[in-house]
This record gives sequence, structure tokens and C-alpha cells, in this order.
Amino acid sequence: MEVGMHLGQSQRLEQNLSPQMLQSIGILQKNSLELETAIKEEVEANPMLEWDEEPLGESLDTPAEAEQNGDSDYTQDSAGDENDFSAGTLDFERGTLEDSADVDRGLLDGSTPSELNWAQYLEDGTDHTDALYREPGISQKDPDDAWDRPQKDRDASLQDRLLSQLREWNGTHELLSQLKHAHCPEERFRELVEYLIDSLDENGFLQGADEMAMAKVLSDNDPLIVEIEKVIRGEIPLEKASLPVSEAFHVLQGFKPRGIGARNMQESFLIQARAIPEFPELGIKILEDCFEDLMALRYAKIAKDLGTTTDQVQLAVTGFSKLAPHPGLQISATPSQIKVADMRVVEKRGHFEVECYKKNVQKRLHLNSTYVSLLNERGLSKSDREYIQNNLNKAKEFIKAVDNRFSTMEKVMMAIVKRQENFFRQGPAFLKPMTLQDIADEVGRDLSTISRVTNGKYVDTPYGIYELKQFFTSGVKQGEAEDSDVVGSAQILSAIKKLVDEENKKKPLSDQAIADALEKEGIKVARRTVAKYREEELKILPARLRKTI
Repeated sequence: MEVGMHLGQSQRLEQNLSPQMLQSIGILQKNSLELETAIKEEVEANPMLEWDEEPLGESLDTPAEAEQNGDSDYTQDSAGDENDFSAGTLDFERGTLEDSADVDRGLLDGSTPSELNWAQYLEDGTDHTDALYREPGISQKDPDDAWDRPQKDRDASLQDRLLSQLREWNGTHELLSQLKHAHCPEERFRELVEYLIDSLDENGFLQGADEMAMAKVLSDNDPLIVEIEKVIRGEIPLEKASLPVSEAFHVLQGFKPRGIGARNMQESFLIQARAIPEFPELGIKILEDCFEDLMALRYAKIAKDLGTTTDQVQLAVTGFSKLAPHPGLQISATPSQIKVADMRVVEKRGHFEVECYKKNVQKRLHLNSTYVSLLNERGLSKSDREYIQNNLNKAKEFIKAVDNRFSTMEKVMMAIVKRQENFFRQGPAFLKPMTLQDIADEVGRDLSTISRVTNGKYVDTPYGIYELKQFFTSGVKQGEAEDSDVVGSAQILSAIKKLVDEENKKKPLSDQAIADALEKEGIKVARRTVAKYREEELKILPARLRKTI
């Protein structure tokens, strides 16, 4: 093998994207909240950009309105050519320190205009609560204090709240003595409970460590932690665990809400049921001995196994409504997703139009007039001029990318409205099958661009706020021919849900019965398709679990 440097030729196909194109793609795929964050970061990095924290009101005067109102400060020169880098180009006005100083001097020398509203002047920015000394015994509460004061447990996670309960926990003298006799001091015992807390999932159930974590546990060779993992995995019954381990489980399971720290739903139900005063003994017996039959709603079998009647079993089961299947979610701080609409669809004169919320961003994001005006200064050094010009070009490219995001979204949404007019007129059940490629061909953009536009972008419709990708659904052909009609999945889902809602709960419809009923309505769907839509989309239980006695 020859080793060394060689010169050769080759051909290959590459796609090189310019920095401007990469920036435009990045801006396009951001949702509204991410876009605002990106704008603020760009404003901090580029002094040529400014971002008004508070959006400008929609009642700002247009140039024509300003002239009608007699605003002599507005001139046509302020709307000049974009290449003119004067301060007037941006219509940018700011008050100065000298302006406020003039008012203060007027107050001192008595030259202040007589029409000054003294009551308002003294009240603005001044409150009795700002006084250095306050009269004792008089409550002077500022309503804004409630916003500044941190609220207890706000946004605290499940683990944080349980750790807070652990810090407040005080074991009995007898328990601490037993733990000390078992060579487990209180500090060590609290570490065991903390390990259990860290092993909880968002539902409040204990989960065994994964392979990597378990390898670390074995390498640390901590006998109590290893024993805890074996109890969680069911390798050792909790009743046969050592005193520190079993008591650590019991302490965690005593925290609120009840049911926390269980290894499965059955154990969680039992913990909750035993903590409820006067909970039916038959209900606890059902949870202990007939849990699988309970999940399958086999009430007759439960009654036979426990030597009671079906009516008694059903009466005991009604008490289970007090039990939480996922106790951890009651105190979980899982953040809710915030949906901010980028557009809205409104009906005007018999047809639908798309209104894009881009004006707000365009008004808040603008060039810094102070720096831009420096380009007209003759005494500016070459390095400073290049710095300002480079950042100005970057700022213009960024604003252009933001504008391109809104214009592309608007085009895509207009194409969607054109194809899905029945949805906007008659409701979600009339959503027709549509693919991303259909819209890409309609607007003349790449498929990847349509995918970025529709992901994480929301539109306000007459039927609520929808993500753009929700308008793209599949369908089921009604025949084997090429030109056979296609029924959208939204219509099928609506029909299935309606059949289940109206069924006889004592004799619920099977998947085949639902398929037969749909065929009578003119919708041909296979049984397996019904089962798929029922389970995955509608989250509806099968017929045997929907049956009630």
C-alpha cells in the first residue's frame, strides 16, 4: 500500500446553502414563541435592530390620518427611499433628558405653564406607599406586591413537592430506634426515601433503573439500594425486605396524594382505598383478589369467586370513582402547551379570507435609527462605517427572513382554505383527504418547506384553534377502481364516535358491528380499520370493556 499525498479529480453532486437561506429556513420552522425568543436574541447580538417590548397599538395614525389631524411633524420626507439612512426614514422619535429637565427647571423658577395639571403631576410615579416613613398601625398594601411575591410551590415538580414533604417528616421515636438498631441512622434512611422519590415516573409509580443506571448501582455495591431495586422489580416481596427498605416504601406511600410510590395500579388503588375512612371491605377484597377480573369488567365472575351477588359487586365498584389511576398527575408540574395562533380564517362576503398576525411583529421589530443615521456622518471612520454597514445588512436579512416566514405561511394557509372549504363551512367532519404534496404543488414550494410551515403553526378557525398539520389527513377508498371516491379519516372518526355514543351500553357494538353500521351509511371500512381508528385516534375501549350491567 502506497502512503503519501496524491492529486486527483472527481465529480460529485452537492447542495450548498447560503447563510441567508439557512437563516430563512431556521426562522420558518419556529413557532410564535420561538420566533419571539429568536428575535430578542438577534436584537441583543445586533445593535442595528430594535424590538419594542410592548406592541404598538392598532390605533396609530396612518400618514393620511396624521395630516387630517393637523400633525405638522409628519411630512412626506419621513417616508423616503429605503436607501436614505436618515433618522427621518424610520420615523423614529424619542424624548431627551433635556426635555424632562426643562419641566423640572420650570417647577423651580415658577415658569411652568399655568395649564399644568398639578394633581396629576404629583400623583404620577408617586404614591403614599413610597414614603420613607409610614404611620404605624396603618395597612398600606400595594396591589402589585402580589405579582412580585413568589407563590409557594408554583411550577414545582412532583419530586420537589415530595422532597418538601420529606423535609417536614418526623419519624416516631420507636421507628428511629429500630432503624438505628438496624444500623441505619436517620440521615441514611432519608437518602433511601430520596432514592425512591427519584425513581418515580410522572404518574407517581416506581420505575426500576435502566441498564446503565443499574450497572452503576451494582458497581457502587450499596446493599440497601440494590435491595430497593429488587423490590421495585418484584424480585423480592416488600413484606420480606429489610426494615430500612420496607419502611422507606411505607414512608413514601404515606405522602400526599395517596397512591404515590406504588409499583403498579393495583397497589396504588389499595393504598388509596385503605386511607379512605369507611371504604367498603368488599371493594378492598376485589382489589386484592380479583383485580384482573375487575379490569375486564367480569362482575359475574367476581361475584362467584367472592360468594356474593353481582349487585353487591357493582355497588362496591362505584366506590372506586374516588380513586385516582395516576396519582402523580395531581401534583405534577408538567407544563401545558401554549397555542398561539399565527393566522385566522374569517368569512367575508360569502368567501373565506386568511388574516396573518404579522403586523404586530413588523411594528415591534425595526432598525435602530440612531446607528443608521451615523452612516450619513462624514467624519465616521472606515472601520466604524464597515461595522455599521455589515450589521445593517444582517439586520435587513433577518427582517426579510421574518417577513418571508409570514408570507409563506399565508400562501400555504390560503391554499389549505381553498381545498378545505367544506371544513370551514360545515365542520371538522367534512375535512377532506389532503397531503403535503398537494399544497406544495399548489403554492409552488418544496415539500420540506410545506412541512416546516405546517409544523407548530396554528390558525384560528370558526371551530377553534387548529395546527396546520391537522388539515392533512388520510382517507379510505370506497372501491378498487382508480377513480373510486375517498372518504376522509375525519368523517370516519366522527361517524365511529357517534355510533359509540349512541350505542346500548348493555350491548355495546363490536368493531365488526360498527363496520356494518358504517356501510349502511355509505362508508365502506374494514373491521381492522375501525379497530385502528377506535384505539389509536379515539382512545375508545373495546366492546367488552364498554359494557355496563
